[in-house]
Amino acid sequence: MNRKLILPLLILAFIATNCGPSSEEMAAKAFNKAEKLYNEKHFNDTKLLLDSIIETFPGQIEYVTRSKDLLRKIRISEQEQNLVFLDSLLKAREEELKPMMKNFIKTKEYGDKVILIHKRQRPENSYNRTFIRAHLDMDGNFYISSRYTGDHWIYHNQVKVYNKDKSALTDKIPEDGFLNRRFEDGGTKWEIVSYKDGKDNGVIDFIAANWDKPLKVQYRGKKYYYIVMEKFDKEAIRDANEISYVLKEIKRIKEEIKNVKQELSQLKPKS
Repeated sequence: MNRKLILPLLILAFIATNCGPSSEEMAAKAFNKAEKLYNEKHFNDTKLLLDSIIETFPGQIEYVTRSKDLLRKIRISEQEQNLVFLDSLLKAREEELKPMMKNFIKTKEYGDKVILIHKRQRPENSYNRTFIRAHLDMDGNFYISSRYTGDHWIYHNQVKVYNKDKSALTDKIPEDGFLNRRFEDGGTKWEIVSYKDGKDNGVIDFIAANWDKPLKVQYRGKKYYYIVMEKFDKEAIRDANEISYVLKEIKRIKEEIKNVKQELSQLKPKS
């Protein structure tokens, strides 16, 4: 608190319980001090003094009303500054996102919700591949799934990703027809296991941190199956992981902008 403000606040507290100048005179003097602080752009001290006027002199309607009006004016100014800052921050994050999106496409091909999918991981490019797929939506929600295609079932429920003596292992996902499902077509078997809500257990971070290394994947279930990750699959997971953070930040900023605009609409007088 500004030291110059301490004395006026003490005087207000004293006058509320002791004899001296009239409450109207004290309210007027305090309000004049608040206006001076406002003009000097000491907004926090101004708000403190205005709050004290409202609390100490509830019967001085004129100065209570003027104090509330000035408080609203300060709040409008603060929120307008916040809006300028948030708009600038949003543009910066959107510019940051553009080059990161070069290998991803937006699509509704696989449901009603817009998702982002890496160009090399589209189903038409990966129909009969065994690989780890990146799943990302426009809100920044991100998870991975292990995809197996072969001529026999392995009944896998988790994967281990490793390089030399370093590795990461997902949680086990029980078969439920949704997060762990199997189907067959023309003798070809497909198994798809999704690791949502942190069930990847650090595998995403491991791949992102070691994308430039020859990572291997062990599919674990009733039988084991091994692959070496393709470079573009590692890049898809690395890039989707980075994009997810930016998309979440963009969503948060947009929500803040919405809240600020709502508050401004409430603070500003209706025309």
